[in-house]
Amino acid sequence: MKKGLIILGIFAVLGFFIVGKYNNIVKSDEEVKKAWSFVQTQYQRRADVFASQLDVVKGAANNEKEILLGITKARSGIVDAQENMKNATTPAQLDQYLQQAQQAALSIKVQIEAYPTIGSTQAFLKFQDEISGTENRIATVRDDYNVVVTTFNKSVRTFPNNLFAGMFGFGIKEQFKSEVGADKRPDISF
Repeated sequence: MKKGLIILGIFAVLGFFIVGKYNNIVKSDEEVKKAWSFVQTQYQRRADVFASQLDVVKGAANNEKEILLGITKARSGIVDAQENMKNATTPAQLDQYLQQAQQAALSIKVQIEAYPTIGSTQAFLKFQDEISGTENRIATVRDDYNVVVTTFNKSVRTFPNNLFAGMFGFGIKEQFKSEVGADKRPDISF
């Protein structure tokens, strides 16, 4: 009877030991999954932010384009009116060309008042800052992911965890790796 209790006690201790090792490996595996979800979250953030910021930049650039085209067109009307005034042969023609010049000048004023700020440069700068910040966040969560994967891999490769990891189907996780050629400086030309 005493011998049976000792054997039962040994199996209980061994069972708790195995369960403890298994649970630790499962916890580490879940940490890897959580770290990868952070990477995915930042990828989604990049997609969302870039799309919305790009729309803002495009809108600001189009707004500025409309302003500049309107001002250019109005200036052209002033120049045309000035040329016509030089060639005017009657006071009525001179008065007509003077009115055209005044309307073109008024058009310039209306263009500027209708669009009080030209901000495409600011929008582009904000977009660049957003790109930089987002890429830094992604780099940080990738590094964090690699740290968690390293911890997990050490856990499943060291004795006696490697015995239990193999028994329960836990294998080594792949770390984040850059694309082939990413170590080369990109060629930027204008």
